[in-house]
Amino acid sequence: MNTHRAVRQYLAKEEKKTELKSERVELAGAAEIAKMTAEVKKGLDAVNTKLKEFKAAKDEFAKAESKALKVRATADKAEAAATKIVVKADKLINKVTTMAEDLGVSERDVKGLSELISLANDLEDNGTDLSSYDFNLGQ
Repeated sequence: MNTHRAVRQYLAKEEKKTELKSERVELAGAAEIAKMTAEVKKGLDAVNTKLKEFKAAKDEFAKAESKALKVRATADKAEAAATKIVVKADKLINKVTTMAEDLGVSERDVKGLSELISLANDLEDNGTDLSSYDFNLGQ
């Protein structure tokens, strides 16, 4: 029976060594695990913050895009109206210019004509800009 007792004592001793080794591994690993857990949490917080920023920017972009598309839908009508006004203004400018030439008067001496010519040119240029305005919005 002494053999059994010796075996039990030996096994108990080995089991205790294994438990101590296991506890040392757990203690050593626990510190590293805690450190890495903190680092992962910090990384997760940073990523979540950036995701919130992206979502807010995307929402803002979607609103701007919607507004731009609504404005763009009315551009053709506005350009057509501008073109119609420019054509009418050009007819009047040509008529008055011809009259001034027939009378031997300089165009500059006709009250308001220079301003009308300038405004008609601006309207024509801006109408052209309107029709070619880029609403791509970075897509």
